[in-house]
Amino acid sequence: MSRDEGSATVLTVGLLAVLLAVVVTVASVTHLQLQRARLAHAADEVALAAADAIDLDAYYADGAPAGAPLLDPARVATEAEEHLALASARQGLEGAVLTSASSPDGATAEVTLALRSPLVLGAPWLPGRVDLSARASARADVP
Repeated sequence: MSRDEGSATVLTVGLLAVLLAVVVTVASVTHLQLQRARLAHAADEVALAAADAIDLDAYYADGAPAGAPLLDPARVATEAEEHLALASARQGLEGAVLTSASSPDGATAEVTLALRSPLVLGAPWLPGRVDLSARASARADVP
């Protein structure tokens, strides 16, 4: 006759370990999904700010040709960098970087942001990182 004393304790500890692993996994995936959503929102904000970087003096200058480019790519990049600094601090995306900012047709601002986020519960001291990126574009609107 074998004795089963203590086997319920081992089973309980094993079940708690599995439950803890599931909770940590769900919390980590939720954290990454929220970071991705914040990064996409920041990319939208940065693209809108960059699209507002119209050189109004050049636009309203006498003799400006119809269909002339509204956005200067250098000015788009500068405006995007400045707005990213504000948006990232406000949204908790301090590690976000602007990987590209351009105006391919002179009327559209396109930006791409990247963020390297901790994998487990947003804890930077734990191993594992995930690279997130978000791309957005906005058309310049002339007042």
